[in-house]
Amino acid sequence: MYFARSFLVPVSLGVIALFPDAHPQDGSAVPAHDDVYGPVKSLLAEKCNSCHGALKQKAKLRLDTRASMVKGDVIVPGQAGQSLLIERVEDMGEDRMPPLEEGAALKPDEIALLRRWIDGGAKAPAGEPVPQGPAEHWAFQVPRRNPLPKNAGNPIDFLLHKRHDALGIKAQPPAKNTILMRRLYLDLIGLPPTHEQLNDTRSWDAIVDELLASPQYGERWGRHWMDVWRYSDWYGLGEEIRDSQKHMWRWRDWIVNSLNENK
Repeated sequence: MYFARSFLVPVSLGVIALFPDAHPQDGSAVPAHDDVYGPVKSLLAEKCNSCHGALKQKAKLRLDTRASMVKGDVIVPGQAGQSLLIERVEDMGEDRMPPLEEGAALKPDEIALLRRWIDGGAKAPAGEPVPQGPAEHWAFQVPRRNPLPKNAGNPIDFLLHKRHDALGIKAQPPAKNTILMRRLYLDLIGLPPTHEQLNDTRSWDAIVDELLASPQYGERWGRHWMDVWRYSDWYGLGEEIRDSQKHMWRWRDWIVNSLNENK
């Protein structure tokens, strides 16, 4: 049976600190088999999962769940002596896990903990979740458009209303046109509308296009890019232009003009 040499990754860890009840020396009671899986899983997480977990699966083997260990023929529930996991951690030769070149072998009480868990049936909580790998993270998933019912209107409004209903939140009524107009002007150009502009009867899209095409749009939003660029008037540094505060307006205008030219 093929088994990866890097089955266990050595991590120097005191067993007494991790498992104070795993192998008591004073004759006190040891945990029941049902209570052993927690310490076992912690041990495997520390020693094995970097090579046999969600991030990496050497020899196509995972040891981060009981189901994956059974599927990989690494353990035989109820028979620790027949389990490849025990065979490899007890091996002191070249096939030992963790590999000789990667660190110290498991300590006797760590191996005893694994044996006791397997001999007890290798019990684990029902429905144990499988840890997700990086490729399964939402940020790496291909975006898919959720189907919307017919006559849903604006999809953003539909999704917001759906979420509001789930949370029991009642949305405010639609704002008056004059309020919307003020918000639009302040957002796009940073200036309030005049009385005539407040009563503009053109379509919303036409007004938006006009504001985006105005010089004030670049002046309004250029502020944010200048903050990112840490715009300031200064005297220069090293071989840079001295007394450069006399020339910095050129860079300011370049940012404003770039925004207005849709660069």
